[in-house]
Formats: sequence, C-alpha cells, structure tokens
Amino acid sequence: MDILLQLIFIAIMIYAIVFIVQYFWKGNPKDLEEKAENEIVSHRGVHLNYQQWAYQKKSVCEARHALPPQHEYIENTMDSIEAAFDFGSTIVEIDIRKTADDNLVIFHDAKLECRTDGTGRVADHPVEYLKKLDVGYGYSTDGGKTFPRRGMGVGLMPTLDEVLTKFPDQKFIIDNKDADLESIEILSKILKNYPVHQRENLYFWGPGRTLKALQKITPEVSRLFVLRSKVTSDFLRFYFSFGLIKLPSQHRDLVIGLKTKRLKLLWGWPYRFLNKLHQSGVEFYLLVDTVENAKRYKSLPVDGFVTDYIESVGRVLNS
Repeated sequence: MDILLQLIFIAIMIYAIVFIVQYFWKGNPKDLEEKAENEIVSHRGVHLNYQQWAYQKKSVCEARHALPPQHEYIENTMDSIEAAFDFGSTIVEIDIRKTADDNLVIFHDAKLECRTDGTGRVADHPVEYLKKLDVGYGYSTDGGKTFPRRGMGVGLMPTLDEVLTKFPDQKFIIDNKDADLESIEILSKILKNYPVHQRENLYFWGPGRTLKALQKITPEVSRLFVLRSKVTSDFLRFYFSFGLIKLPSQHRDLVIGLKTKRLKLLWGWPYRFLNKLHQSGVEFYLLVDTVENAKRYKSLPVDGFVTDYIESVGRVLNS
C-alpha cells in the first residue's frame, strides 16, 4: 500500500510539473491562421439588460429588474435588430414562439403578462392579437414602481417572416423557445420559402432532436454553439490532456464560448490553446460585455465575440 501511495504521489507531482509547463507555454502566433474578420454575436439585438442575481429567473418577471436604460430599443423588435447590425453585430440572436394560427413571432417568454399588456400564452393567440400588444409594457428599473417603456412598444412584435424579409443578407441565431417538434414543423414551412443562400446564414439553438427534425427539411440550417450539456465531459478530457485528446467529431465546425474571467484557467493561452482547439475543428468565441474588456481583448486571435451590450462594445470591437 505504501508503494502504491508513493507511486500515486509521484504521478501527481509529475502531472503538476507538466501542467505548470503547459500552462505558461503560450505557443507561437504563427501557429494560428489569420482571419479576415471576427464574428460578433449580439444576444437579443439591442436590449435592456437586467440586474444579475437580483431575482429568480424561473419564478420572477425578468422585465421588472431591468437596468436603467442607455437607449430607446426594446428587445426582439425590428428596430433593435437593425440597430444591432448598425452597431457592428455580424450575427443577431432572436427568440421565436409559435402562435395559435401556426405562425412564429419574435418574443422571449412563453407567457405575455411579464413583458406586455396581454394575457395568457403566446401559443394560445393568433398573430392579429399579438400585433396589438405593447411589448414594452412590463419593463421597470425599480421593481415595478414605474414603467418607462410603456406605450413605446405597441405593435412592435414582429413575425419571423417579417425579420427574414427585411434582413435577407444577415446572419441570425434562431432560438426555438418552445423547444418542441410542433414549432419545428412551422419553422420548416416558413424557411422553405427562402432561398438556400439565406438559409445558410441561419443558425439554430434548441434541443438536438429539434435540430435533427429541422435539418430533414432544411439541411442548410446549422448549429453554431456547442450545447453545454454535450461538451462538458468532452472538453474536460481535452483540457486535462492538454489537447492530446481531441474533441469528438460531432463538435467539428461548432463554437465554444467562454467568459473573460475564465481565461486565466486556460493553459497555453492564447496561441497554443486556440491552435489545439482548431485542430479539433472547433472555434472559440469570447463573451465581452464591457467597453473596458472589449478594448482589452479585441486584439486576441479568437474567432468571435458574444455580447449583451452591442450598443457599447460593438464600436470598440469594430474599431
């Protein structure tokens, strides 16, 4: 037993030494291919952000905890989407919900009461009813005492058709909030009306079974980000083997995103780590939400950025 413990101790010490070497060995910038430009993903277009950790997202209305507005836009509206592209986004994430008349609208919540002056589920109403609602009705920066967006969002809930028609050459991540096959059937019928080159600019977010069903009809639509539930164990094997164990082939051509505060955990950052990741066919996007971090990290050789604050960081990342 003593010999076994000694061998384990020696193995741990050897691995610790290897880890230290691997951690500080940054690699060579020439190991990475130069990219013409980075993708910049804007989450929900230009939108009001929320007081993080101030509420329970599953049980409390998110819109009641908005931060003081720095702009006039309301998420998931045509104006907010257009503004996101104007501020430098190359991909805008939008949320879709099915309606009672087999259409898809751009809206985040399953129910209407939190953000709008409507009631009930989105899925229980036709587009005609949803178009009359005020999508800015429920936003408050003081927990529900005042509602500075009321009256500003009347009639601004767009359909997916309207968005795709207005922005035929732009890239979108379509987040299927209903996450069911019924919404996929509706989505497939809508997307078939658009040319192949436009469908190739569309990415999907949702459970694997729903993407599989969608790709049977419109195979051009792909996933952009690796599902968190699918990558954790694979990434840990890649991480602790220092890239000797590559990520599985099902992750090829997908993206892993990471917050800036996690960068200090990565060995061989940035050149060798990114090179090893690219050898698995996986790209790396950085989550950046402040101007300070945008200035600090914009010159890194990452493949793209993701932000909730495109209105402020977009100009920096594109400068």
